Amino acid sequence: MHDLLHQARQLHIPFEILIEDDASTQEGVCSGNYSLVAEPEVTYFQNVENKGRARVLNHLVAAANYPNLLFLDANAGMKHSNFISQYVQYVRIHSAMEKPFVVSGGVAYRDMIPDANYRLRWKYGLVREQKTAATRNINPYRSFTSFNLLIEKSVFQTCRFDEDSDVRCFVDTFFGEQLRKNKIPVTHIDNEMYLDGLDTNEGYLAQLERNLDNLHQLVQEGKANENFVQNNRLLTTFFRLKKLHCVGLVGFILKLLKPVLRYFVLQTYSIRALDLYKLYYYCERSQ
Repeated sequence: MHDLLHQARQLHIPFEILIEDDASTQEGVCSGNYSLVAEPEVTYFQNVENKGRARVLNHLVAAANYPNLLFLDANAGMKHSNFISQYVQYVRIHSAMEKPFVVSGGVAYRDMIPDANYRLRWKYGLVREQKTAATRNINPYRSFTSFNLLIEKSVFQTCRFDEDSDVRCFVDTFFGEQLRKNKIPVTHIDNEMYLDGLDTNEGYLAQLERNLDNLHQLVQEGKANENFVQNNRLLTTFFRLKKLHCVGLVGFILKLLKPVLRYFVLQTYSIRALDLYKLYYYCERSQ
């Protein structure tokens, strides 16, 4: 965040930085952000208990004083020395068009291979999440994430981050769906931030399992509409199997392979094995 503050000051524009620590346990991230608390442009909010991503984002929107908002995750690392100026240029060009804009800069992962205990999350990011703007713009809502996002505050007159506890793992997905329904365009540009603070292999796999539990609950409650399903690789596969009456058979086979899948996921960081493990887990959850 120090680089962010420096870049904004260099542009001589009116700005503020709002930071909200949602009872984080990542000491490095917390101490780095808290070191900015004395800066005149910075307002720091400290939560004594975890409120969840959606509530934090909605609170920051309500507290913001300017019409253009830039969302960045606390574990985002600076990649471009002209990061802020690229967004400022976009605002200057498009603000006169009198149309709401939402701009995603994208996520990147560092070239340096991390320690083996953190390699699964890093490899998944490289393979599935690090994409050029041209690729992301093919299906702009499917690639939506608030990790690195420029958005007009006026957009929140019609859209808000869903605070329902059972969609916390899919906050971005549901917000992107709201944008699509309200015909608010999402544009992707190449202005990435690094995702730092990687989860351990075991921690990431456990988080995926919690996400799949929430996903199953959403489907059971009828909150995953057709567009949601089409934009989710796992659900698309699952419902194809269900249509063919093969969920039980495939789930049984994958259950037998579970130890092998976990080995390849945790020891070789295989993304294909991870896909199969996620399908096994969801099939098992759906029985």
